[in-house]
Amino acid sequence: MLRSSIISRPASLVAIIVASLALGAGAATAAPNAAGSDDFDVVPAPPATWQGSGAKIEEHLGAKLPLDAKFRTSEGKTVTLGDVIHGDVPTILTFNYTDCPMLCSLELNGLTAALPGVEPGSPQMRLGQQFRIVTIDLEPNELLPKLEGMKARYVARMAQLGVHGDLVGGWTFLAAETPGDDASIRRVADTVGFHYAYVPDRAEWAHPATIMLVSTTGEITRYLNGIEYSPGVMRQSIFKAGLGEPSSSVGFMFRCYHYDADANSYAHAGVVALRLAAGGAILALLVGLGVMHLIRKNGRPNDGAMS
Repeated sequence: MLRSSIISRPASLVAIIVASLALGAGAATAAPNAAGSDDFDVVPAPPATWQGSGAKIEEHLGAKLPLDAKFRTSEGKTVTLGDVIHGDVPTILTFNYTDCPMLCSLELNGLTAALPGVEPGSPQMRLGQQFRIVTIDLEPNELLPKLEGMKARYVARMAQLGVHGDLVGGWTFLAAETPGDDASIRRVADTVGFHYAYVPDRAEWAHPATIMLVSTTGEITRYLNGIEYSPGVMRQSIFKAGLGEPSSSVGFMFRCYHYDADANSYAHAGVVALRLAAGGAILALLVGLGVMHLIRKNGRPNDGAMS
């Protein structure tokens, strides 16, 4: 009877743990969208009170960039977008800013880390020769020395990683043509479906982490979401952009999130993170209790034998 009890009770406990794990996973991921979708991988939308709730990507494959939009380079030269994205090689387009607390660095670090793996093969692909990178600064009041410093950091990083090509000339950083006027920035962002928002309470820009591939004629051919990029996918994306062939998006969208005092919660990813942490804590507790139960039960016969 004792032996039967030792076997049956842990089995029941295991069933409880499995059920709890299933419930915990459901709590973490089961967030149907507003339309009543059964897709349990949907991340809940941020509270309507969150100032950056509009930060997202709306894909506009085939959209042509406004090549007449005017900017200043980090070196201070006034140019049009067409002067930078001229029709000979494809372009990787990003939106970032110098004071971004984390997401921009993660995105651009991921981009530069993928570049060494893009080069090998046929045809050869080197920055400034077979493709270029253009970064548009989201902050309309950006100081050019700060933007130039940002460029210098990534040029140095690429050199450390062994990236070949024209590292300085191959990556252009653009700021608003007139300080404080974001019209050109918004115009390009709206064209490609890159939605961002200013959060006054934190003096930060809420934005997604997405890079876009642009053809030699200035048309969007692909969206790569996230902060890490496969060199193989990157190479294929650059090659197809050179041919003007559109491709489906890759990766998961990331965006910055902050505590929303009005909703008394963390916006967007924070909701999921908290649920996952709670589910993990419950699971760890149940496993620990199960191990202690088994140790106590297995120890009783030995205690009786010794007596």
